[in-house]
Amino acid sequence: MLYLYIKNLPDILKKKNTLWLWLWLLALLAGCASSIRYANRFVIEETNLHILVLPPASLLKTYSPEHPDSLSPHELRETDMGEAKFLDQINDSLFIDRFIQSLKVHLELLYINYYGPEDAEAFFALEDPAYVFTLAQMELIEYRDEEIFIGRSGFDRYIGKAEITVVENNQWFEFYKVHDPDFDMQVLFSANATGDYVEGRFVRMSDGRVRFDPTRYPLSLEDLYDLAYNSGQLSAQKIFDHLMNLYVREHMGRQVDGYYRYDMERHQILKTGDPPFIPIEKAEPADGDQD
Repeated sequence: MLYLYIKNLPDILKKKNTLWLWLWLLALLAGCASSIRYANRFVIEETNLHILVLPPASLLKTYSPEHPDSLSPHELRETDMGEAKFLDQINDSLFIDRFIQSLKVHLELLYINYYGPEDAEAFFALEDPAYVFTLAQMELIEYRDEEIFIGRSGFDRYIGKAEITVVENNQWFEFYKVHDPDFDMQVLFSANATGDYVEGRFVRMSDGRVRFDPTRYPLSLEDLYDLAYNSGQLSAQKIFDHLMNLYVREHMGRQVDGYYRYDMERHQILKTGDPPFIPIEKAEPADGDQD
């Protein structure tokens, strides 16, 4: 029997490894099931959330002659705003108001109680779960970019390039939970953009040459106010998703892999690898700044 036991030891170890693998998978699935259950509970039961939204004091405007990622912050500050097509035409107050009104409407569609600065006294008197989202900074950045089009005919490959104007709306929210002194404020970043629309096509000329023949639909001023509305809608969805993921992590009592997103149109909760907002890490103070 001893000989047989040693002889079959690899098979036994395989069975044990398989058993441990199954146990690990079951634990993983149980964790996923628990987290999705909390996400579902948040959507169904947490219908008495209160949010105070504080609008930005102003609208920061930046112009870049090329994609801003290719320039340093110093170079961006040195750009000529006079070259921008739209920034001087935009009414700052109207843009911010359109964003805030869209944010309010879409938060209320998600059954979140919205409070503005005029409601601050009533908001801070609440005892229910309450959260503050301060729009610490809102930016409009206009820049030139290049769109690439590729066409093929047999073994031939053609490349066309079209310069476009892009306007990006960036927001930095400061988020904290009321009545929770242990909750550290979070800085959350969101962005949304619009730009010229180009339909690219390649045309073969009578002499056999191939020419890139784009059709352009340039940006208008009204498109930028639509950007404000769409950004408000997107931020409302991200705020809801951020609170849902916060709820899941608080109730799980541990780190959860991935994030959840609520699809309001389909009434579905989807798993994703990215957080709703991009979290901005706080800079550590320099040694000379410490007390």
